[in-house]
Formats: sequence, structure tokens, C-alpha cells
Amino acid sequence: MTSTVPPLSLPEPLELLKLGERTIFLRQSRPHTVSHPPLLLLHGWGGSSGYWRPTLAALGHDRHVIAPDLPGFGDSPPLVGPANAEALAEVVVAFADAMGLEQFDLNGHSFCASVAIYVAMRQPQRVRRLALSCISTFRSERERVIVEKIHHVMALWMALRRPWMARSRMFYRTVGRRFFYHLPKDDAILREAFSDFLKMDRRTALETAASSGDANLNPTMTRLLTPTVIIAGRQDKIMPVVGTPEVARLIPDSRLFWIEQCGHLPMIEHPERYHQILRDFLDA
Repeated sequence: MTSTVPPLSLPEPLELLKLGERTIFLRQSRPHTVSHPPLLLLHGWGGSSGYWRPTLAALGHDRHVIAPDLPGFGDSPPLVGPANAEALAEVVVAFADAMGLEQFDLNGHSFCASVAIYVAMRQPQRVRRLALSCISTFRSERERVIVEKIHHVMALWMALRRPWMARSRMFYRTVGRRFFYHLPKDDAILREAFSDFLKMDRRTALETAASSGDANLNPTMTRLLTPTVIIAGRQDKIMPVVGTPEVARLIPDSRLFWIEQCGHLPMIEHPERYHQILRDFLDA
């Protein structure tokens, strides 16, 4: 079955930002008037700033919305050192400094929801509100091992990737069924998402996947002081939904919203519902 997911809006051009020796590519909105704090968007594992284009369009008319390609993803070169959630959080803080963001709202998706958690923990005076999209965690050591294994399988996909995969409609639609409850009618969405996957730096993919069972993450959640919203797709096949309520339980000032008949990319599959929840939370 296919969905009525609208085609992605015309892309904001990729821009380049130099962070010392490091290069970060980004997309951003340029509103004529700004009435809300800036919003920083962090894509997930295997993604890029590209799939935030619906969010840039939906929320960028009256606020500065910024979506970087994190190191090793999209068009940004990889880190020289270790690539894990805490290392990427350091990059996000440096990126916010370079963009002149004194205080901002932060939205992290999938793997990079954990990056957003570390940023909020380190910079509580700067992160005004925190959104975590399609996040899960483990309730026991057994579940932590299962999460690790799931991400190891994803890393195996990475190791086996081949250029022909992006040209095979059967292949990228088969993979797409893991990410969407209903496949989009527009194949361009699936091709672009799979193109991001093929761009991902191999070492970054393996190291970030290996850090998915981070034992420090749950204790960090319990110490968060930032008001937090958790938005999840009820039929997410990438992040185990049984662990999502545990995130809401661990974070003191948090609220969980489910989107029904939705997979791992709610900003694309159910943009109106997703952006309404996000806007209501940020503007409350």
C-alpha cells in the first residue's frame, strides 16, 4: 500500500560553514521576520539535512531553522577522531557557537536524538526546549544488547552497500518498507533517502552504530533539566517502540506523543501532524 506523502519541497541550497579545520554543510531558512528562538535540527543515522526540508518549510517562515549535515553524513567530511554521540555533540556545540546561537531549540532524530540529549546536558542554559523524534532506549541489559545487535545489522548494510542499489527500484523500495508505514508514491523520496545512505562515511557508520548501546545515555536522561517532547511513530520498525515510553519515564520534564500509522520518518510521512506537535511544544 502507498501513502499520499507529498513530494519534498524545493531544496534550500546547501551552504558551507568552516569550523576551524572542519567543514560543515547545512541548510537554513531565512525568514523575513523572526518571532521565535532559532531551531536546530539533527538528522539521524544514514540521513542528512535533506529530509528536514519539510520542517524548514513548515516552521521556517517566522524562525531561523538550521539543519546541518553532521560529520560523516550527507556532504560533510567525517571526524578525524572517534565518531560517537558524545563526539558529535561537541561538534553541534561548536556549530551553534559558529552560527551565533546564544539560545536555541533543538530537535534530534533517531540516533542523533542521543546527540541532542548530550548537547542539552552540556548546555542547559542554551537549549531552551528539546524535541526527540523516533527515539528508543533499553529497559534492561538484555534490551541494550538487542539494540546493539539491531544497529550492527544496519552497519552490515553499510558494509555491503553498492552503487547499483540506488538504481534498483525493487531494492530501495524494499529497504524503504523498513522506514515507512506506507511507502510514498513519489519514488524520488526513496531514491534521495537511499542516496544519503550511500553517501555515509564507512567508518562513521560503523562507529556510530557500535555506540548505539551507550550505557551512559539512560543516566544522562535522568539529569536533563530541559522541557522535552518525544514524538514517535507507532509503527516504527527501526527504533524499537517498546523502549520509547522508557525515554519519557527517564526524562523528568517530558511528554510523549504517538503518531499512528507512521514509521521512522514522521516529518515526511505525516508532516502536518508532526509539525503541529512540534510547533505547539516550541511555542507553548
